[in-house]
Amino acid sequence: MQTLPSTDDLLRAMTILGIPGDPLYIMKDHDDERRRAELLAHISAALVDRLETLETLAGLGVDDRADLHWQADRDAAGPGRADRLQAARLAWVQQSVARQRGRRPDAHADAVATTLGVLIQLLAARDTPDAAGPMVADAVAGLCGAADHLGTVLRGAPRECV
Repeated sequence: MQTLPSTDDLLRAMTILGIPGDPLYIMKDHDDERRRAELLAHISAALVDRLETLETLAGLGVDDRADLHWQADRDAAGPGRADRLQAARLAWVQQSVARQRGRRPDAHADAVATTLGVLIQLLAARDTPDAAGPMVADAVAGLCGAADHLGTVLRGAPRECV
């Protein structure tokens, strides 16, 4: 079973890593589990930002970064559970894109959010007993629709001259 960090451990980590933010404001009036989740989310965001900088300074290309994160996911999550981390990241990106979209239709954001949603479904389908079942067929049909939509959006976007 996983050992979860205490609130004090997370506060120390923020201090040691120099992560900005007022911990008292971040934690607000939440219960302990929510406080830890709030603090850990801030730590995670700061670490991702710093990681990207270090990967760039190290000269890591896309393949090297993918290998690095693939191995780290497996080490952190354990065998057979790393897909869960990948699906969670895709869901976070999907929600971020949807939130940035605003209330008006945005062809680019809608195409990205739809495509990510379908990819999340496909990852989840790999964990089902019947991997070739109707959920996968629906997800593949959705992916085809999202790709068609994305193609339409990209064809309609004005091109910049270089």
